[in-house]
Order: sequence, then structure tokens, then C-alpha cells
Amino acid sequence: MKFLFLFSFFLLWFTPFFAQGNLQFNQVKLVSALETVPAGKVWKIESVIYNIPQTASGSQSTNGGCSVFYYESTAIEIAGTPTKVGQGTQAASYSSLSYTHSYTNLPIWIPAGTTLSGGVCLNKISVIEFNIIP
Repeated sequence: MKFLFLFSFFLLWFTPFFAQGNLQFNQVKLVSALETVPAGKVWKIESVIYNIPQTASGSQSTNGGCSVFYYESTAIEIAGTPTKVGQGTQAASYSSLSYTHSYTNLPIWIPAGTTLSGGVCLNKISVIEFNIIP
């Protein structure tokens, strides 16, 4: 019992000294080109808006390399690494190839100094920017 009391006291007394800071809302951004998270900020990626063209018949077009079947064209790039975002998995087949995309669930938090951009089919990335208050 005495140990539990001392542990609780230590935890409650010293926890504020180990905190990394508080977050303060700064702005909502729509990222459409390569951008870097500024110093003293953190970004929360909320959603993406894709621009996958369709033919007159309603099927997906591959004009300009923009196709749901090309992983890089529908992925966002975080620090130069293509990352497919969304929910769940998607089975796809193209020509004689069959594969499944795995998605990284949103939201994604990225720290200062990290770059963010989109693939060929990406229109905008919706981001909330927070200030880190020490």
C-alpha cells in the first residue's frame, strides 16, 4: 500500500516536468505541392482528395499516368516515402497482375522538418497545423 502511494505521488508530481509541450491550433491547410512542416509546428493529416479521371463511359482513365492501379499515383509521400492512405484494403487487378493495397489509416501526425507531397492523382491533402507550446 505504501509503495502504491509513493508511486502515485511520484507520477502525479513529476509528470508535468516530462511533458513535450501543448498543442495550439494554428490553421487548416490544403497541401497540393511539396511542403515541409515548419519548426515549432506539427501537422495532422486528416484526409486526401483524389483526382482520378474517368473516360466518357465511366471507367478510369490512365491519362498522364493517373490511375488507381498505380500505387505511386494515388499515394501521398511522407519524407519521400509513398504512403497509401484510407481505410482497409483494396483488391485490384491490372493486365495479368493481381495485388492488394494496404492502407495507412488516417489521421497521421508528422513532426517539424518532415516533407509532404502527393502523387500524380492527388488533388489536395487536408492538414491541420498546430503550434507546439512549451
